[in-house]
Amino acid sequence: MANLSDEEMFEKMRIRELVEYDRYCCDYSHKQEERQLWHEDGQLFTTWFKGPVSEYLGNPTIMPKPWPQGEPHEMHGHRINNTVVWLKGTRAIAEVLCFLNFRSKLGVEWMDSQCWCRMHYRVEKRAGRWGILYFEGIYEKDRMDPVFTDSTFQIPRTELTKYRPINWNMAIRRDAFMGGLKNADQWAGADHPETLKRLYDESSRWLAEE
Repeated sequence: MANLSDEEMFEKMRIRELVEYDRYCCDYSHKQEERQLWHEDGQLFTTWFKGPVSEYLGNPTIMPKPWPQGEPHEMHGHRINNTVVWLKGTRAIAEVLCFLNFRSKLGVEWMDSQCWCRMHYRVEKRAGRWGILYFEGIYEKDRMDPVFTDSTFQIPRTELTKYRPINWNMAIRRDAFMGGLKNADQWAGADHPETLKRLYDESSRWLAEE
């Protein structure tokens, strides 16, 4: 890292700005701005979607929901700790180390959830422009807490343990209250080492092709 040229350092800074701004646009539903960060043939894999970016950014389920005035809002956001970039010519792998935070109404109670994540990107420079080609989340662990201290909301442990330990709470939140899980057995996480191997092997091969 200490032997990087000035040009390599500037390229890494551009890539870091690209992927961190993608997370910001995702959090605040800036779809037009987010679309400009991606190449046309971009693909992504999230906890609820797997497919082309054109379909993801055209999906109405990720638009902000209207809420009655004076009521709390459901929300989510990424709190970024650091971003690491592996650069090779016109291709790069970037990982955003972050917490993914949710405030959601589960049944009649408001809950705060937090998931420790690594957001994995493949980015490529085409015609002088860096753009995102692939995105996939890596999930490590999570927790859930009631917003109000007098809450009696509980999820039986037997229900939670039906899901993977990398995101017990995030999984039940989406499965029981938000329309179900998709491809949960394929999510990248240390509890299923083959999922991490698959992701890193694919990215390493892609980077080596540059």
